[in-house]
Amino acid sequence: MGAKKKASDQKSITIIMNNKPFEVPPGGSLGLLALGNIGVRAWKQAASIWKENELKESGNEEKK
Repeated sequence: MGAKKKASDQKSITIIMNNKPFEVPPGGSLGLLALGNIGVRAWKQAASIWKENELKESGNEEKK
């Protein structure tokens, strides 16, 4: 297992809920589903960024 990366090293998706920033988790949440289209789009984007980072990380580990 690789070392954990700092949150600042990874891109994150943030939306505004109740006038406060909310970082969208790649696993999603029920609150995002309740937001409808905006929440689903934000979740899909967060999940794709997470998956992209995982693929890059696993590719780097194979080269070591």
